[in-house]
Amino acid sequence: LATRSVAAGGPAIAQGLAECWEILRLNGKTFHVMAKVLGGDRGDAIAAVYAFARVADDLVDERPLDARPEEIRAQLHRMLAELRRAVAGDAVPPRWLVLGEAVRRYGIPLDPFEDLVRGLEMDLDPCRYRTFADLELYCSRVAGTIGLMITPVAGYRGGADVLEHARTLGTAMQLTNILRDVGEDHARGMVYLPEEDLARFELAADDLPVHVGEDRFRALIELEIERARGFYAKGLRLIPFMADRRGRAAFRFAADAYGAILDKIRQNDHDVITRRASLSLA
Repeated sequence: LATRSVAAGGPAIAQGLAECWEILRLNGKTFHVMAKVLGGDRGDAIAAVYAFARVADDLVDERPLDARPEEIRAQLHRMLAELRRAVAGDAVPPRWLVLGEAVRRYGIPLDPFEDLVRGLEMDLDPCRYRTFADLELYCSRVAGTIGLMITPVAGYRGGADVLEHARTLGTAMQLTNILRDVGEDHARGMVYLPEEDLARFELAADDLPVHVGEDRFRALIELEIERARGFYAKGLRLIPFMADRRGRAAFRFAADAYGAILDKIRQNDHDVITRRASLSLA
């Protein structure tokens, strides 16, 4: 690190890496495998990026019931400020030290981190998504941004058009998460499925659970599965532009693993209320 001696930076980096990898190991099965496939410094950078995203996400999803939205917003923006300090080489806690080094080494843009926070802020004020375009924007912010962060780490050939494939792939993965978690989200008062789609099948957000097993409920979930599949098809155009075999393998694994969740939903007769589509490690 340019602004630190080896003696001062070495132990701090080791501690920061340990913290990032622990967050990744406990929470991000797919990204954990991706980091292992990439290996070395690139794997460490994936762990650092994931840790930022996970901690930010947990600030929103795991917030106390009495937490005020403005308090959570302030914490999210403090994270962005700490990121900027880390990238500038200022003295920061170990986990931030690792992230700052990763951003500098791999040229990760800061815009996606800011967009991620904008997406998470959308969850602070419970709302319903009127159209699929509204939902797509949310997915792009909270997950498409992750694709923009980790693709420079994995290495790719091309310009901004290639990175758009990465954004699309991340969006597909978030749509998959939303479909998998319909039941859990509904139980905590959140419905991400677009109102225009619910209306199309004469369903209401508040009473979704009572319609499990009905043809119109299956049709609604199948519509969203097909949309997600379309995003995967476009996002996978990224693979040939990855710089090496490890990069291609890591992204292909992530797409296949998340795509298999959609297959599991179909196997569960589109029941995303009482059954959670989960996969074994194998």
